[in-house]
Amino acid sequence: MRIEEISLTGFGKWQGADFRFAPGLNLFYAPNEAGKSTLLQAIFAALYGMKRDYVKTARYLPAYEKYRPWHQGDYETIVTYQLGGKKYRLHRTLAKEREQARLFLDPEWTELTDVYMEDRRKERNFLEKHLGLTRSLFTDLTWIRREPLEAAEHLMPAFADAQEASPHVHAVLAELDRELVSIGKKERAENTLLGKAASRAASKEQELAHAEAAWRLIRQLTQSIQLWEEERERLEQRRIRLRERMQKWQEQDQLWQESWQRSYSPIDAQDWQWWLARAASEEERQLHEKARSSIMAWDEQTPDGAQGTAASQALGELEADYERGTSLRKAREQRHMRLAELAVLALSTGTRSQARTQRQGNRAKRKKGAVRLWGGAGLFAILGAVGLATGHPVLGGSSLGLSLLLLALGIFVLRAKGSGHAVAPVAASEQLQESERLQQEIAAIDAEWASLLERWDVRDWDTFLAKREELQRSAQEQRAVRLESDLAKAKREEMLQADWGEAVRAILRQEKRQREEAESDCLAQLSRMEDELQELREKIARAYGEMAAHEGVSVARARDEYEEAAIALRRLLQRRDALQLARDALQEAQGEWKRDVSPDVNRMASEVMAQITGGAYRDVRLDPTEGFAVRLLEPTRNLIVSHEQCSTGTADQLYLAQRLALLQHISKRTEPLPLFLDDHFVHYDDERLQRTLAYIAKLAEQHQVFLFTCHEREQRLLAPLLRGSDWHKAHQLG
Repeated sequence: MRIEEISLTGFGKWQGADFRFAPGLNLFYAPNEAGKSTLLQAIFAALYGMKRDYVKTARYLPAYEKYRPWHQGDYETIVTYQLGGKKYRLHRTLAKEREQARLFLDPEWTELTDVYMEDRRKERNFLEKHLGLTRSLFTDLTWIRREPLEAAEHLMPAFADAQEASPHVHAVLAELDRELVSIGKKERAENTLLGKAASRAASKEQELAHAEAAWRLIRQLTQSIQLWEEERERLEQRRIRLRERMQKWQEQDQLWQESWQRSYSPIDAQDWQWWLARAASEEERQLHEKARSSIMAWDEQTPDGAQGTAASQALGELEADYERGTSLRKAREQRHMRLAELAVLALSTGTRSQARTQRQGNRAKRKKGAVRLWGGAGLFAILGAVGLATGHPVLGGSSLGLSLLLLALGIFVLRAKGSGHAVAPVAASEQLQESERLQQEIAAIDAEWASLLERWDVRDWDTFLAKREELQRSAQEQRAVRLESDLAKAKREEMLQADWGEAVRAILRQEKRQREEAESDCLAQLSRMEDELQELREKIARAYGEMAAHEGVSVARARDEYEEAAIALRRLLQRRDALQLARDALQEAQGEWKRDVSPDVNRMASEVMAQITGGAYRDVRLDPTEGFAVRLLEPTRNLIVSHEQCSTGTADQLYLAQRLALLQHISKRTEPLPLFLDDHFVHYDDERLQRTLAYIAKLAEQHQVFLFTCHEREQRLLAPLLRGSDWHKAHQLG
């Protein structure tokens, strides 16, 4: 097989890059990060794609994401290769969502894609059909690496052909392999019977564990809900009590407001009872008792008001008698005035004989009557002047009025002329009766007047007036004393009430502070309680929700299903063990012809090792039963050592001998396969490197070689081979 050229539309750092390869040795020299390893991976991807082998579904290699186009272009390659005397052109699009592979036959460009059937992963596997090698086997054989084979268990069947063993044995082994593959080796595999059974058993076990956990959870949640409900009920009761306490404090606040206002108002005996009833402490009660006692003690120290009350009562009675006496005097004067009028009328009237005698009289007689009236007027005038002078205005005024009246009557009598008509006898009789009545009333008034004066033990009206004035003065003095005492009492009571009010308000302020602190604490407790209640409600709701979510879980059904799945898994394991035992027996029978493969491979590996070490190591063995592990016979100590026990350079050379031996052996029944080396000679010394390159150059006559290096040693040592040759070619990257 020879790869002629590759076009990278987009692969890692390469975009729109074309490479043509020589049929022999192709040397790629470039510094690090120039894209050598990317080009090597691009060749493998162009030939086989980027999917794993030996899995049923499309599993991409980790390198898939690593080599996505850096420039966000198309992820595709085109490779041209020769195989079996034909030339093929393979075009791949590597995008996951639209991966495609198309194969054309050069130079006609006849498309052969549909000639190859798709496998279960929707792939046609052109190279696998051509070479009989999967991607893993191809890279194991052609890519010289410092690591064990990746697909060693699949390499031995690739060595066998129809002539090496019985077809029936291969058919049985193939059937056993198919059975074993369908059953699977690992219980974690998803697409095998064993994996599915193990997965089902694990799932049922998990369901059983989930059901048991759900049952335990439901029981635990039921107990928790009961405890939470009890706690919630307890908190509800506490909240009710706190709210009742808050309501009580609000009522106390109204009482406090009333108490605060009443502490500024004067108090009486009923108020003291109210204050004593509302006292919230013994201290407050003692304060009220002390204040009340102080005020009552001060009341007892004030002068007795009985004497003042008696004097006031006597003065009241005196004033009443004074008013009565004044009215009696007025009534008496009025009746005397009426008597005077009647007297005048009597003087001016008389019988007809008297009238004739009077008419016969002379003017001297009228003058005589006028003189009498004027004399009476003078007497009353003197009496009025004396009354006014002695401070009796009523008596003086009445006397002066009568004096003026008599004076006027005298003037009237003097100027009057004789009348032509006589007074009727009937009129004279009425005047006489009225005069007698008036005299009786005056006598009754005088008797009442004398009784009034006798009650007050006075001789006359003037003495009565003097006694009245004395009682008025005494009552006024007593009122002044009482008023002064009342003022002092009021001032003292005001001071006592002010001191008591300040003390009460101090107690009220303290009560308010205590109540506000208690209310604040109560509000804080209510807030915390509401939070706790809300949290409990949420817990209870979540618990009921979780219980509802596990309501349909049945532990018994889950246990039965798990036991059925476990039994099915054990049966499948028993079947796998039986099939494995049968296959091992057949493989043991095949051991003889397998051992025929080993001598040829061991001989080739020993030749390669002897060539590159200059004969220092001559015996190399590859063990097919252990993945073609490499062992070396150390001649100095005559010991068999594995590659892990060798130096780094010797281990690299053992890997090279292993790969070259396997490559040459497999190439005998196919075609010479290409060889890939990516900075493999880092730990080689110059002498061994020179011998190794000479062996590689000889090998390049039959096999196409791709040598990638960042060192000048390889370029310098291979320069004579590359110079002027069409079979070999040097490629400069970067």
